[in-house]
Amino acid sequence: MRRREFIALLSGATAHLWPSTAQALASKTLRVGIVSVNKRNTPFLVAFEKRMQELGYDEGSNFAIEFLNVPSPAEYPKAYQELVQRHVDIIIALGPELALKSAIAATSKLPIVMVAIDYDPFALGYVTSLAHPTGNVTGVYFQEIELPAKRLELAKEMMPGLRFAAVF
Repeated sequence: MRRREFIALLSGATAHLWPSTAQALASKTLRVGIVSVNKRNTPFLVAFEKRMQELGYDEGSNFAIEFLNVPSPAEYPKAYQELVQRHVDIIIALGPELALKSAIAATSKLPIVMVAIDYDPFALGYVTSLAHPTGNVTGVYFQEIELPAKRLELAKEMMPGLRFAAVF
């Protein structure tokens, strides 16, 4: 999946969770909350903002991003609670499982769009369906089952004398 397709998919998921009537969108600013250890000018977030603009959401008029940059993932729980206190309309839980876990702990009412990286939200019980969410969580899941094995293989090639232990 190319980056543009992914951003379109994520933007579509975000828009899908929001009321579909034109009047509701026109009369209210869509406030999206994002917490990240990365800066706001990362390619993913820049592409997300651009795609939202293409969909008719103009930051400052009918769209606002509440972006909290945290120094480490350990700060996720407090940052997601702050987003809820800022009265965002939707939360994007980007990255590791701790992001989604923290967002879920912060709210059971707001829609959460996850970008699941390096964890399986189905196996962990966060979602049962991305197409038809039963709770307040939907999003994108990257099935990278082969990736950890490949990382281990590359590490062993780079450091042949090093011993590895893995727990799955």
